[in-house]
Amino acid sequence: MRTKFIVNPMANKGGCGKRWPHIRTELEKSIGRIGDDMIALTRAPNHATLLAADAVGAGCRCLVAVGGDGTFNEVLNGVIMHDRPLTPDLILAQVPAGTSNELSRAFAQHSPMQAGEAIACGQTRMVDVFRADARGYAGDPITRYGCILAIAGAPATISWRAQRAPLLKRLGPMSYVFMTAVTALTYAPCHYRVEIDAEAERSAPMWGLLLCSFAGGGKQLLLAPGADRGDGKLDLVMLGDLGRWEILTGVVPRLSDGSYLQRAKIARRQATRVTISSDRQVRADVDGESIGCLPMSIALLPFRVRVAARCP
Repeated sequence: MRTKFIVNPMANKGGCGKRWPHIRTELEKSIGRIGDDMIALTRAPNHATLLAADAVGAGCRCLVAVGGDGTFNEVLNGVIMHDRPLTPDLILAQVPAGTSNELSRAFAQHSPMQAGEAIACGQTRMVDVFRADARGYAGDPITRYGCILAIAGAPATISWRAQRAPLLKRLGPMSYVFMTAVTALTYAPCHYRVEIDAEAERSAPMWGLLLCSFAGGGKQLLLAPGADRGDGKLDLVMLGDLGRWEILTGVVPRLSDGSYLQRAKIARRQATRVTISSDRQVRADVDGESIGCLPMSIALLPFRVRVAARCP
């Protein structure tokens, strides 16, 4: 099977590029020699999307994203067109080399060597894919495909701020926990209009919303314990009208074990399609990458992608 390694040198504040020779050596222990013609380096944001589409067009059927969840998301967006995969026999993989590597963590692939073993053995798991339609920062409509989570409100603001603070990135996934505490002091809940599946629209003040396909959202964050990445459902978490003190004492310390969901003002349920809007300008995020603002519609697509994995 022809394979292409799409490497993001800027992942993990440039650490991926510095470690790439070592990562390559570790992968070769399981996969065998990786020729230069099998490697493509990204040069700008969203470049991985173009590289992925080109690789599929050239006959590659295994695409390996070397970087974090954002790099994997770019690759995913390069292999889907008009809500369908470019080819049904495609395998995707992630080598954990970013700030957040939830996809690898979920499959117990914590090192390049373990990722290489998963690719070499040929074992895969099916992962749901969703489509998110939102309003870009320039006011233009934007579509993004995802497979890990979509978020709006304070959670999306936290992600946006954490990604733009180079010093915080040195903390790795803990930067999101730190930024959650900071945002709790400044971000006020606002009214959202939420339509879930075919149900009547509801309006309520909320701090934010999470739509999770995977249980976690980073090494230290357990956002939706028990979420099944291939069950054809998204776990919707609605963070209600939470005050600053409630966020600081009842949410932030409990993000690592998922017990924050026990708060009375936090609700969780499953859905296949959700539309979120607000009269305020509210940020929206897919798989850890800021895509724009509300309104945002998220819908599961009628197919799954195969991802190289060592465990169920």
